[in-house]
Amino acid sequence: MTSSEVYRKKIRGIAGLDLNVLPGDERIDALMQKYLQRLRSALPKHRRATGRVPGAAIAVRKDGKVVHVKGYGCANLETGENITPETVFDLGSVSKQFTAFAALSIFSAAELETPISKFFRGFPRYADKIKIKHLIHHTSALPDYIDLHVAARLAAEGWYARVMRRPDDWYPQMPRRKKAKELTNRDVLKLVALQRLLPRDPDVNFEYSNTGYVLLAEIVRRKTKQRLSKYLKENVFDVVGMDSTYVFDETSKFSKKAPELLRHARCYNPVKDKGFVSVGYSPMNFVYGDGNIHSTILDMAKWDHYLSTLDRRTICESHAKGKKPAVDARNMLWEPAKLLHQKQEEYGAGWYLLHNKYTDKVKAKNGRKVTKTFKSRAEYHRGEWLAWENYIARAQKWMLPAKGKPVDPETWESIGIVVLTNNTAPATHKEFYPCALAKQIAQLYWGHFTEDNIINGVNCALA
Repeated sequence: MTSSEVYRKKIRGIAGLDLNVLPGDERIDALMQKYLQRLRSALPKHRRATGRVPGAAIAVRKDGKVVHVKGYGCANLETGENITPETVFDLGSVSKQFTAFAALSIFSAAELETPISKFFRGFPRYADKIKIKHLIHHTSALPDYIDLHVAARLAAEGWYARVMRRPDDWYPQMPRRKKAKELTNRDVLKLVALQRLLPRDPDVNFEYSNTGYVLLAEIVRRKTKQRLSKYLKENVFDVVGMDSTYVFDETSKFSKKAPELLRHARCYNPVKDKGFVSVGYSPMNFVYGDGNIHSTILDMAKWDHYLSTLDRRTICESHAKGKKPAVDARNMLWEPAKLLHQKQEEYGAGWYLLHNKYTDKVKAKNGRKVTKTFKSRAEYHRGEWLAWENYIARAQKWMLPAKGKPVDPETWESIGIVVLTNNTAPATHKEFYPCALAKQIAQLYWGHFTEDNIINGVNCALA
């Protein structure tokens, strides 16, 4: 059996997919053709000859079946290479759910109460108050390391805006640059250690923190004696069958013909009078934990399918059998953060959360219509870095059973949507931002009413 045959077999085994016959929905194709047309309309006249624009990759799951996996537009405008289900993207902050998953698989609930000073001996005394769970839930009160980097005069103000305007061919080879002062996780630790005081106490407010997730990656490394890249590969990516997914950091080394590089897209930012400009290099491209997981839409479809399987077992199958599930995905990943003074924040472990109850008419066994209460939940997150803009959203709804009874699997419905893009859509095209695309796709399956489709209520402004 060849390696490609093994690969196809693994796809079928994990997500019911065959690389040769991937599922598609013509309605999504029509939506994405409008998306590409809008991108082309933003091109200056001298760039319209080729018609090439960057694009997106989309995966959709309805209940237990993946119903759409497809790429649109160009992975590389210079060569004309198209985006395919195997094109590699930088996930940006969608990476956080994997870092959190690693931490939750290592530490028990009691161990999440451990102060981070146990792992970072050189940190100031405030580290005694910050617990591992605070890093996961963005309640550590740690300042953002990018702001610290600029405040220390290690980067000029406005550096990011300049990177987004400057043409660069860093992708897909992603080399280190000898004369550049490149930031690593070790440098982030040093910046944090220099902060003698926190602006406020931890566990009081939710404040989105990239710093917290860099520290979380380092805690995983110090606890397991493995870099996050190796831990995730062995315990998540290999388990799920995400063969094209990896953590990128300063130690990453690939041959020039490695699939991790050959299939990697470039990312593009629209610049006035220039069209879409290939951007890429920044000295912060090697920091990980808060981002820097690279993946394909095919692998992300597998990830969503895997999470859906865990979730269904938690809600339906294990409860029906009257036993606690071996992996309680819902409590692990998607329980809201609990802060001091009985405050609660709708953020889990790398996921924003939304929940709702509603009533609907259903047909009883005697044929009559009766009113029943349903519950719906959604988990979502966006990921942005440079001109990579991504979104993942998943939702479930089911009829609430009578007290003491298990959930009826026949009433369980779920959906998962992943949108990966290699461009920053112009501000005039907000209906085609990744979150907006995810909402429009969800409406194709669950409708326009928020009661029936909780994804309609997702806040696209959240990180």
